[in-house]
Amino acid sequence: MESKTPRSAAARSTTTCSVPGLVLGLSKLCKITKVCAAPDAGDTKTEFGDFCGGYDQRLVITRLIEEIRALKSAYIKLQKAHIPYNPPKIAFANEIITSELDSISALQSLCSWNGSVGSLINDRWSLVQELEAETRKKDSDIVLLRRELDGLKSSNSRLSKQIKRKLPVNKHEKDYYIVLKQLTTPSAVLELFKVASTSVHDFTEMIFSLISSSDHCSHNADEKSYLYKRYSLEAYLTRTMLAHDDAEDDDELDAARFDRIMRCCDPLDALMEHSNSSFARFCRSKYLAAVPSEMESAMFRNLDVRAFVSRGGHPRTWFYRAFATTARSAWALQAAVTARRRCSGHGSVRMLYARRGSRYAAEYMDSVVGAADASRGRGDVEDELVEFTVTPGMKVGETMVACRVFLCHDQQDAIYF
Repeated sequence: MESKTPRSAAARSTTTCSVPGLVLGLSKLCKITKVCAAPDAGDTKTEFGDFCGGYDQRLVITRLIEEIRALKSAYIKLQKAHIPYNPPKIAFANEIITSELDSISALQSLCSWNGSVGSLINDRWSLVQELEAETRKKDSDIVLLRRELDGLKSSNSRLSKQIKRKLPVNKHEKDYYIVLKQLTTPSAVLELFKVASTSVHDFTEMIFSLISSSDHCSHNADEKSYLYKRYSLEAYLTRTMLAHDDAEDDDELDAARFDRIMRCCDPLDALMEHSNSSFARFCRSKYLAAVPSEMESAMFRNLDVRAFVSRGGHPRTWFYRAFATTARSAWALQAAVTARRRCSGHGSVRMLYARRGSRYAAEYMDSVVGAADASRGRGDVEDELVEFTVTPGMKVGETMVACRVFLCHDQQDAIYF
């Protein structure tokens, strides 16, 4: 039995309807009701007043939606009655549809007393269309802005690559000129040379005392032989430590790092903090060259320090700390010489060595044993010959520091070992 009871034939005669046209209209109405929000109490009062024909508007709209749902259900039943074809069921479904249309018509008449639901729906539909048009316009604007943003990102990327290519050069030039200003004056270069020479001299004294104590050699046994060995060692260390390393010429002159390394009280702290700097590389290479394995074995009876340095480390021993102090002064001199040569040309700084066998010249040389010879009444040292250069001289521009030489009276007095 069907749940709906058909209305009277008289009621059916008062309403005419085309079912396909009705379905098309209802479809449009249903689409609108899905998109448009149902009017709230404020909208009801604005559009229709508090009531429609004495009835609450919200109840009327709720009832209208229920009738539409019932009408759709009845239409489905009408379609089912055609397959298979069943005339009684078709007639019954037709009566239900007619009844539902009567109910909808009555609700329309009830609302038309003070307004129309259709007009409200049309207004809301127009609003939806306006919002959709505005949304499409904003979407178009977003697409244009995104294209503009992509163009700006591409331009920024190109500029960043250009800056990265130019930044190292600019940074290097900035630090380079700071270093030049600090280190390349003749007085600054010569002062660093004097400090480095003194440091090598002190380091030589320490090594020679260690070697002498281990060999139990006597200072009074043969003074000339003793002095010869002593200054030969200093000449070797000076030549090794102060020799300019062309491989470091292309190293970046970082004024800030140079200042931090020179300001550290303990050179080992500077090596730990700047383990990959040119100073650290300088220490490793110069130690292996200045302190050969035979010398280290003679002093300590082992090669532990050399092995540690060969592996790239910097041992915290008193001996390596003394070496690092000497190496730091020699490294600072090399940095100053490099900066001076870049600024004024390769010939602006020159190391001066006296040739062996050349006659002593007081203008360019200082004898390391001249005072001792004078105290023994051996006469003027100007007639003596150069045995070897202990510490080279240096000429920066027009300013010069004389070299220190070890002299002998003549070729017969020359000592060969």
